[in-house]
Amino acid sequence: MIGREDEELRALLARLSDLCRRAEQGEMAITPFLSPKDRLRAERYLSAEGIPFRSFGGYVEAERQRIYLLPDYMDMEGTLHELLSSFSLDSEIVTLRIAGSGYRTLGHRDFLGALLSLGLERSVLGDLAVNEKGTEAFLFCETAIADFLMTEMQSVGNDKVRLLRVNAEEIELPTRRTQAISDTVASPRLDSIVAALCGLSREKARQTVCAGLVELNYEREDRPDRTVSAESVISVRGFGKYRVLSVTDHTKKGRIRLLAEKYL
Repeated sequence: MIGREDEELRALLARLSDLCRRAEQGEMAITPFLSPKDRLRAERYLSAEGIPFRSFGGYVEAERQRIYLLPDYMDMEGTLHELLSSFSLDSEIVTLRIAGSGYRTLGHRDFLGALLSLGLERSVLGDLAVNEKGTEAFLFCETAIADFLMTEMQSVGNDKVRLLRVNAEEIELPTRRTQAISDTVASPRLDSIVAALCGLSREKARQTVCAGLVELNYEREDRPDRTVSAESVISVRGFGKYRVLSVTDHTKKGRIRLLAEKYL
C-alpha cells in the first residue's frame, strides 16, 4: 500500500521530469515554492539527472524556495538575476508587506490561514515572516499572486489589513528566534547528537531514532549510527527542531564540541 509520503514524492518526481524535458528543449523551467524537504529531494534528483539549476525564495535565507532549471547553453556563472532577466523573469518573486491596524496581535497561523482561505495553494506562496509584535508580516510570492492578493485580501482574523509591494533588499525581515545549545558528545552519531539536543540518555535517544521519531535534513531517519555534520537540520517529535552549527572540534578529553540552535 502506497503511503501519502510516497505519493507526494512520486508527484514531485513526475513534475520534475516534465520540467527537465522543458529545460532540455531550451526553456527555463521553474518549480512552485518548495518546502525545505521537497527542495532537497528535488536538488538531489536534478543533480543526478545532470540538469543545471539555481534555488531562490526571494532572499538569501529563505526556507521555501523555487528551483530554476536552466537550459544547458546558459552560463551558470551569471547571477540568478541576470539569468532571469534573459527570460524577462527578473521580477517574478514579489515581496508584500501585510500590515494590520496595529491594535491586534496576529500570529503566523492567522496570516497563513487568511491567505489560504482565498483559495490559494501553499505552493504558490513562499516564506511568510511575522514581526514580533504580530502587527505585520512579509510575504514572498509570485507576481501574479501578488496582484490578486492586493485586490482580494482585506483582513486577517478580525483585523483589517493593507498590502504594499516592497523591495526585499530594503527591508529588515523579522529574525527567527532561536536558543543556543552548547555541549560535548562522544561521537557525531545521530543518537549521540539527539541525546545532547533533547537532554535524553543515549539509550533513550537511540530508541527515539529507531522508532522513526527523528528527521535528519527533513527525511525520516531510523539509523542511530548515521553521521551528523554541520548545517544539518534535526527534528525530534515532541522536542522540536534544531540546526547543528558545528560538530568537529575536540576537547582535551577527546570528546566533540557540539554547537547548535533550537528553533523557538
